[in-house]
Amino acid sequence: MDRRAFIGSLALATLAVPRAARAQPARKVFRIGILSSLTATSDMVGPQPRSPFVNALLRGLRELGYVYGEHFVTEPRGGEGKWERFPDLAAELVRLRVDVIVSGAPTLPALKQATSTIPIVMTGASDPVGQGFVQSLARPGGNFTGLSTQGPETTGKRLELLKELAPGAAPVAVLWDRRMGLLSWQAAEAAARERGWKLLSLEIRDAGPIEGAFNAATGARVGALLVFAGPLLDVQPPESRSWLPRAGSRPCIPSGSMSRPAD
Repeated sequence: MDRRAFIGSLALATLAVPRAARAQPARKVFRIGILSSLTATSDMVGPQPRSPFVNALLRGLRELGYVYGEHFVTEPRGGEGKWERFPDLAAELVRLRVDVIVSGAPTLPALKQATSTIPIVMTGASDPVGQGFVQSLARPGGNFTGLSTQGPETTGKRLELLKELAPGAAPVAVLWDRRMGLLSWQAAEAAARERGWKLLSLEIRDAGPIEGAFNAATGARVGALLVFAGPLLDVQPPESRSWLPRAGSRPCIPSGSMSRPAD
């Protein structure tokens, strides 16, 4: 089963028990809330949305035999990269009393604050245990389930790969966003300390300073680049990515999205 079908099965599986328990003569059409950090709401509406992410989810549900309008409908809400909107959008879905919510990593803290009862399916959290969404990966508990990218656990391996590609004493630059990448930056610090490697911290808080961060990395003559700020890179229009040539021949490993469909 591929990723989209797996996410779809998680979303619908959370509804199976309530449906059986109520044993209603007429079939209930379940409402799946979708909360996206980057996409506009208008791009996610209906059975044939423009959003590649939502299209993939609906395709996975179709592969499992679920029909839009017959078994479920969607209630999408999109943040369009505006973090300050996430709490209001999460609260809006809760007020609508949707049956389940599918959400990417950036919006999960807002959902955690908004509800402890509506099932939440995570499309990929970096560290759901460390971030307090689940009790453990084996036994999540609470109302969160879904996928983990296990970012902190794999950070050391990413650094090792970079050092293989760029051996020597030059530091590795780490581009990270405090809102999403703090745990990963801490893991990178710990891994580098154990191995005696130097890191250059490039903390960013919004998309504006990214070009300056790359200039700083170039000025410091870093040997490689590790990225923990995928959502901030995604919200930039292609024409603004003039910093890409400055990455030049330096190996770069992104953690998170830089080109996949936005969550």
